[in-house]
Amino acid sequence: MKIENVILNDNIQRALDEMGFEEGTQIQQEAIPVILEGKDIVGQSNTGTGKTAAFGIPILEKIDKDLRMPQAIVLLPTRELAVQVANEFRKYGKYMDGIKTVTVYGGADIREQINKLKGGAQIIVGTPGRVIDLIDRHVIKLSELRMAILDEADEMLKMGFREDIELILSKIDHPVQTLLFSATIPDEMKNIIKKFLTNPVSVKALRDGITAKEVKQSYFLVKHSDKVDALSRLIDTYTPRLALVFCNTKRSVDELYDKLIERGYNCDKMHGDIKQSQRIDTLNKFNSGLIEILIATDVAARGLDIKEVDIVINFDIPSKEDYYVHRIGRTGRAGKEGASFTLVSAKEIKKLESIEKYTKKPIRKRAIPTVDKVNEVKQDKFIRSIVEIIQKEELGENRELAGKLMSQGYDAETLIAAMIKKLVKFDYSEERDLNDIVVERKKTRGSKSLTDTVRFHVSAGKKQGIRPGDILGAVAGECDVPGSDIGEIEILENFSFFTAASEHKNRILKNMEGAQIKGQNVVVELSREKKSRNSREKSSDKSWSRKKSRKK
Repeated sequence: MKIENVILNDNIQRALDEMGFEEGTQIQQEAIPVILEGKDIVGQSNTGTGKTAAFGIPILEKIDKDLRMPQAIVLLPTRELAVQVANEFRKYGKYMDGIKTVTVYGGADIREQINKLKGGAQIIVGTPGRVIDLIDRHVIKLSELRMAILDEADEMLKMGFREDIELILSKIDHPVQTLLFSATIPDEMKNIIKKFLTNPVSVKALRDGITAKEVKQSYFLVKHSDKVDALSRLIDTYTPRLALVFCNTKRSVDELYDKLIERGYNCDKMHGDIKQSQRIDTLNKFNSGLIEILIATDVAARGLDIKEVDIVINFDIPSKEDYYVHRIGRTGRAGKEGASFTLVSAKEIKKLESIEKYTKKPIRKRAIPTVDKVNEVKQDKFIRSIVEIIQKEELGENRELAGKLMSQGYDAETLIAAMIKKLVKFDYSEERDLNDIVVERKKTRGSKSLTDTVRFHVSAGKKQGIRPGDILGAVAGECDVPGSDIGEIEILENFSFFTAASEHKNRILKNMEGAQIKGQNVVVELSREKKSRNSREKSSDKSWSRKKSRKK
């Protein structure tokens, strides 16, 4: 790998050549020379820009292999990321005898980690909590430490590691070179930088508009209840070699996994409740292509280092805008083109708009493929596979079996049709359009005269941040009620009202039971008000008149 004005150790260069490194990425070109000079740095870069090599290579250059003491500590937010970064260090230092990297993290046997550290390790890669534990046990000794690295620093702050980070850095009682890498620099991180870094050099390698330009971003407007069907159609139509599917919660991951397994998809899942050994095994299988679809939560996927993901699919739209950036950053890496699909229900449109504003990029709206389109793709794929087998002449003894089938008296077309039915599953269900048009219907809401209506009470109002569009989106999306059948929406301080066509009364009451609006649990019930606003006003006038007459 070529870094301008830098000559790398021959052993490191040999390993990098084997790994296919040629020209250094922007973050590597800018960070490596500065780190080798011994300066502190604050590096800003997106996922997939070669950040690990940017600090990993100079760390290895600066390590004294004859000193069997911790000389560099790398702190990361998750165990998966710690394992991945440590593995990268070992690859870069493949031909550097005498350098040992040890990974430490919670949820694993601490005794085993202690034994590895006692064997002498110059580089420690771990999560803050376990590092503190091992420092307190006097297993990790900081007297010879030369470098401290905070990787994915913004994520560590989000996960509540600020105090742990400050505690670790404060335990170092002598000057060290400190490197901080983060996609964003929030205010509380600026305080850490000011307190623990010395005249840091700023290094930036951010892609245009935050998100990768190599990623083609699309969204599909679909009812929440149709999301699994929509996901199936997208996978069947685009046939990705590897697809990474994100859900917001562990429960959602489990439920989606069960549904996809039931439908025959080759998938697995990853979230915080799954044992570490199983998660690593799942990741290895996904990397090697043994698993085609991996369903994960944001936290569990933070450490995934997968260079060949074809599509990232947001089954749930992320709760935070920067989570979206990290998610889609798993595809379109190293200059390769990737794609991201986001399934959005009507009540999630506002979240999508917030993401577009944050990334400064529009996300293209597309239509969920039809059943006919899915079947067409499956048929083409099946035909290609058959032709490929014929061209390779890999028929062998199967010709004899084919002869036996032909001898049964059926014509070739009937036999082939039967075999296709046996081997290939096509969807011959009734065509159903999964594309939700609720948003377009909003524009026509005022054009329809609603004469037979019922009024509903909602247990949230202005103080809870509820707006008319939130109620409209929730009711239309959850209850499959056209926006044109929803009438006046009134938002008060602590509760709200809306009217809807009477024909939808039972559906709204049933589907909104236990529902959420803007992430808050709400109760939706029939309004108990019997008097109209006019009658209340008249009643108020009469009451005022009576008071006035008594005064007289």
